Parts: sequence; structure tokens; C-alpha cells
Amino acid sequence: MSEKYEKPRLAGLLAVALATALAAGAAQAAGGHHDVDDANLLARGECTQESWLVYPSGGSPRLHAGVNCRVGPVELGLAGEHLRPGGQPSETFWVLEAKWARELAEGFSVGLDVQPVFQANARPHYAGLTAYAIASWTPRPGLALHANYGRDFIPGAAGQARGGVAAEWQASQRWSFVAERYRDQATQFGRAGARWAGGRAWSVDFSRAQRLAGPAPSKWTVGLSFDFPDD
Repeated sequence: MSEKYEKPRLAGLLAVALATALAAGAAQAAGGHHDVDDANLLARGECTQESWLVYPSGGSPRLHAGVNCRVGPVELGLAGEHLRPGGQPSETFWVLEAKWARELAEGFSVGLDVQPVFQANARPHYAGLTAYAIASWTPRPGLALHANYGRDFIPGAAGQARGGVAAEWQASQRWSFVAERYRDQATQFGRAGARWAGGRAWSVDFSRAQRLAGPAPSKWTVGLSFDFPDD
């Protein structure tokens, strides 16, 4: 493989690694750092801010921070992610997001999510695009099921399929739990996580994503979210 081909491929793979579910929906929404997004939108005029740290096994931590807001019929987001690969110069990526969802029947919604990714310290800046279909079903209060399917489009390389399924259980007013089975970076993962709502507008979540098959490493993640309702 030539150096000219390998460099944009590496940049693209790093870029899509941060293109995770950026949006946080209503109660019973996957949101946060979880990879299987929900088909729910924020209420009109509302915003949410999310930050998290990812600790991959044998790798360097990644810091993520982003904001999503409901604008008319869609949810728009902007996020940045900073990492310093072992012994290499630091890298910063920017992710834009446009998310649309619609309820087809009571408790069942579908939608689309598109996320272009840009690298701040590289030329060309464009590093890739993630696009996927989303669906959510709430069979009963306190339980939500989510499914995603789409692709990562990487300049100079073949696209990669991504997607998965998730179950979310609202155990109490403060605690909720998520289980996921998903594919990302040509790797199959299983994830288990928990979220604690410390107040009306903020929460803390953490999870373990275990590599089941593929090249990407397992990882721990801890996150902090703030909601800004349109009072």
C-alpha cells in the first residue's frame, strides 16, 4: 500500500471513530456516548451539551465535547474530538450532525442521521461521512428498543457498514441502563452502560464496550450531559 493512499485512509478511520451518536433525545433515549442512536428528537427550542472521555485498551484517551439543538423539524449538532495517538502529533476532528425523526405509530419512530467529519490539522479537511437509518420502539413505559443501520464513507477507501441494536431500561427516576450489540470500525462490540441523573438537567453515564471480533480495541467511557430546556 502506498503512503499516499495509507495516510487518508488512516485519517478517515480516525474520523469515523468519533462519529458516534451525538444526539440526546427525550427520556428513554440512548444518546450520550452510546453507538446505537435513538429515533427521538429534542423538544423544539431545547439544547443539550455532552462531553465524554474514551479510554481504549492499550491506546490513548479521546476527549469529546458537543452541543445539539432542535431547530424546526430537525436536530442539529456540532462536536469536537481531540486525541493524541501514542508518540504522534495531536489530532482534532469536528463533526456536524443533522438528525430527523418521525413517529409512525404510538411508541414507534423512524428517522435518518447524517454526520460529516472534518480534521482540523490536515488537508484536505474533509475526512468522511457517516449516514444511517434509525428506529425506536417503546413497547412499555420504562423500556425502549433501538436499531440503526448505515455506512461510513471514507475518502480514498471502501465504505464500511455500521449499525446495531440496543435496549434501554429506566429502572428508577435516577437510574437507567443500556445494553448494545453493534458494528463500528469493522469491529463487532458488545456494550453495557448505566446513567445516573443527578438533577433535573444533568446526568453522568459510563460504559464498557467489549470487542467481540475485529481490529478495534475494547474501551471504557465516562460522560457528563447537561440539558437546556426552552423555559
